[in-house]
Amino acid sequence: MTILILTIISVFGYILIGFITKKINILPDSFYKIYNFAAFNILLPIALITNFWKIKFPDIIIHHLIISFFGPGILIFILGFYISKKLLKFKTDDSALFGLGACFGNSVAFGIPLIYSILGPVNSMPYMILVLFHGFIHFSYTTLIIEGYRNRNYSYLIMLTKTLASLSKNIVLIGMFIGILLNYFLIPFPTTLQSILLPITKVALPAVLISLGMTLGSFNIATNISSSLILTGLKNFLFPVLAFLISKYIFAMPKELIFIITMAAALPSGSQTFYFSYRYNSLQQIISANIVISTIVSFFTLSSLIILFNY
Repeated sequence: MTILILTIISVFGYILIGFITKKINILPDSFYKIYNFAAFNILLPIALITNFWKIKFPDIIIHHLIISFFGPGILIFILGFYISKKLLKFKTDDSALFGLGACFGNSVAFGIPLIYSILGPVNSMPYMILVLFHGFIHFSYTTLIIEGYRNRNYSYLIMLTKTLASLSKNIVLIGMFIGILLNYFLIPFPTTLQSILLPITKVALPAVLISLGMTLGSFNIATNISSSLILTGLKNFLFPVLAFLISKYIFAMPKELIFIITMAAALPSGSQTFYFSYRYNSLQQIISANIVISTIVSFFTLSSLIILFNY
């Protein structure tokens, strides 16, 4: 139990350090930009390449894993879309973004450090498979809905091409793909290179958590609390319940996979949803407030899940 408490405190502690640093604003804006760039575009990709390169992939039924997580995720998107469309009277493009906020979790900046700290890099590989498809699946259909509504004169082929081009620029996905290719083709991992990269991987994940805290510190939660609470309820509570029920009672998956799927579903709303709201100039205040509230609530929900699963 002591190790569990220390793990939870360390993960949220790094986020809190970044959050407080940003809130008291003791550093210039240029520092935050440089730090965030280095954490997400240099340190994290190096950690992902290193870990994917040297691990052995688990022998699991991939489609059960995918369906157990993305099935309820898409259902939550549809429910969020319906609530915002029918009850909140949002436009179609705004409703698509609302649905994304309800189902898209912080799988990289928050999820990877958390799952690694609990299970270690080797046992975390099923989770990394989910991360690999996470952005590709949810971003693709969300973009198609928004672009289809706003640009009705464009063909879906053009919109799909633009979506794929955008995803190809994601440095996190690129890092994972490089590591997978090096692993798949059995390319040796030089000892000298390991001695350089392994220390970087230990620094990378705390650095990413601090960066996440800085990002949260720049968001405002003073307005649109009611809509944000709806999103948090869908993301932090309903999504993990559905994922747990499907993985346990429909596919009867092993305990560790049920834990990974449930934890992945219970992660707080991802900060990348804010970039979607900024890009499309839609629901910025609601999305930003939800990210902060969802992250705060996740301290209690994720801690409870870890205790219930006896990790």
